[in-house]
Amino acid sequence: MKTSMKSASIMAALAALLMSSAVAAQGVYIGGAGLQSRFDSDDFDVEDVDDEDTGWKVFAGIRPHQYFAIEGGFTQFGQAEAPAVAVGGPFEAKAEAFSLFGVGIIPAGPVDLFVKAGAARIDAEGNVGAVFFDDKATEFAYGAGVQLNLGRLGFRAEYEKFDTDVIGDLDVVSLGVVFSFGPGE
Repeated sequence: MKTSMKSASIMAALAALLMSSAVAAQGVYIGGAGLQSRFDSDDFDVEDVDDEDTGWKVFAGIRPHQYFAIEGGFTQFGQAEAPAVAVGGPFEAKAEAFSLFGVGIIPAGPVDLFVKAGAARIDAEGNVGAVFFDDKATEFAYGAGVQLNLGRLGFRAEYEKFDTDVIGDLDVVSLGVVFSFGPGE
C-alpha cells in the first residue's frame, strides 16, 4: 500500500511539473504598430508615383509553446498616389488586409527572433485616371522580426511582405508594442 501511495505521489508530482511547464509556455498577446509600406508601382504605367505611405496594424496571438505562436491581425497599408496620368486624372491605390500567420520563435534571453508565414485577405482598390480597380483576394504573406521582452511588455520590429494581384507586392516595415497575458511571465 505504501509503494502504491508513493508511486501515485511521484506520478502526481511529475504530472504537475510537466503541466506547469506546458502552462508556462502558454500565453495570449495583443499589440499594435505603426508602419511604413511600399506599394509595387511597377505594375502601373504611371510616372512620379509616391509609392510609400505610413499605416498601422493591430494584432493578437496565442503562444501555446515557447517556439510557436498563431497570430492574426488587421493592417491598414495607406496609399500610393500620383497627381495625374495620361488617361486623364490622378492615380491612387490603397489596401488593407486581415491576416493569419504561423510564427516560429527562437527565444534568446529577453529577445525573441521570429519568422512567420500565412495568408492575408487583401482588399486593394483605386484608380488609374478614370479606370477603377478593386481586388479582394486571399494571398500568401510572410515576414521576420525581433521582439525585446521586458516582463509582459514587448517591443517589436519586423518586416512583412504581402502579395496582391492588382497592385503588386506590398512591403511593410513596422515598429510596435506587444502586451502579453497569462501565466507565462
